[in-house]
Amino acid sequence: MNKQARPRLTEHGLEPVPGLPEALPSGEVLLWQGAPVWSEIAQRVFLVRWVGGYFVALVLWELMNGTLQGGMAADVIGPAMLLMLVGAVAIGILALLAKIVARTSVYSITSRRLVMRVGVALPITINIPFVALAGASLRNRKDGAGDIILELLPSHRISWIALWPHCGGWSFGRPKPMLRGIANAAAVAEILGNAVATSTGVGMSRSALGAESTMPHNEAAMA
Repeated sequence: MNKQARPRLTEHGLEPVPGLPEALPSGEVLLWQGAPVWSEIAQRVFLVRWVGGYFVALVLWELMNGTLQGGMAADVIGPAMLLMLVGAVAIGILALLAKIVARTSVYSITSRRLVMRVGVALPITINIPFVALAGASLRNRKDGAGDIILELLPSHRISWIALWPHCGGWSFGRPKPMLRGIANAAAVAEILGNAVATSTGVGMSRSALGAESTMPHNEAAMA
């Protein structure tokens, strides 16, 4: 018999297990728990590389323009240094936001559902039972990090505002929940696929390359 976890007081309230609003019911088991890698959030949500490239282009343009106009070195370098400082501050702010998003997000896979505790200013917990899933896909990158994008049955919807940035695509009407920027994404996808298959009888098939995985729609799985 498993000993019940003692609730802990955290910045998100009283949690028996970090990321879960209450103790799991009898028979439900926590299979995996994780959070986004902050650098993935920084690169793919806040686009720090694009922002950095934009400021680099501005600095180069300022240097080239000042040189072509025959300005003195101090007059050319001064504005360029100011642009570099502004760019560094902007990137620093975006990186800090990415770290906050990663720190305040917890993804949990149990034997029956996916639980997402997300939100910075107003944290919320989103429960997605496996019977609500219509499909899933894996975006795996060379370093092992990746995204698992879920598609819900038409009868189930979640607010895009509540999900962002943990959602895939640009569909505001039917946003797709996403486990974004997680390490070892392929292994997590396998855990999720096995859990879905065990719980609902619907298998998640993976391609030979392991780049994508899909779970076929099954009407019998609807709640």
